[in-house]
Amino acid sequence: MLTRMIRDPLFAFVVAGIALFAVYAGIQSRSTDPVLLAATTRAALIADFETLTGRPASAGDIARIEREYVTDELLLRDALDSGLHLTDGEIRRQLVEKMRLRVTGLLPDPTDEQLVNHYAENLDRYRSEPAVSFEHVFFRSLPADSGDVLARLQGGAAIAGEPFPQGRSFPRYGRSILRGMFSQSFVDALWTAPLDEWSGPVESSQGWHYVRPTERLPESLLSFDAVRDQVENDYLFGLIQRAVGRRVAELEQRHEVTIER
Repeated sequence: MLTRMIRDPLFAFVVAGIALFAVYAGIQSRSTDPVLLAATTRAALIADFETLTGRPASAGDIARIEREYVTDELLLRDALDSGLHLTDGEIRRQLVEKMRLRVTGLLPDPTDEQLVNHYAENLDRYRSEPAVSFEHVFFRSLPADSGDVLARLQGGAAIAGEPFPQGRSFPRYGRSILRGMFSQSFVDALWTAPLDEWSGPVESSQGWHYVRPTERLPESLLSFDAVRDQVENDYLFGLIQRAVGRRVAELEQRHEVTIER
């Protein structure tokens, strides 16, 4: 029976497969990079220890430093082999950010000419948003006599209302800030309310308001000097994006990309 099994072609195929697997496993084990604590790294770790502690490192300290380095390196490799960087969102984010920095490298300081050109080519980014100045009288709940309150305000009566954290007057506040503080519907009502007249009540995410807009400012182009820091940040961000884009294009040539929808 053993002889017949040995002569069976399937048996030979199985044996060959096992042998190939063993060879592959051996190659893989030998090709694994060894953990190396280089002399320069070891010396730097010891120097750091002595700087922090203010004393020479003992033999026990050095042994612990060496062991901690090897432990960290082995755990790192185990984490990568386990795909932890693929499943942990925070680790993934940190790795991506570090690769962005590596791809970009050290960015040169932009010249004034480059910044002015960037400003001129992107004027729509550097405009102030529409703003409004107004005062309001605030109530957490809609007053039972809401119509009477409005009539008294329009007649010039001084009504305190309830305290509001940011106060009663809002000088030249932009739409986006007001939207975050009150709500979009409040902003829309404020922009359509008649100037220098009390109107309301207008509901917001905070409660109810009687409002009197006193000034509306349209969007306007900001001067280069006023937004120079923002222009520089935008310019450098563009350099980063272009460098990352070139690197990603190279990687896409080496990796198949599939997007399931």
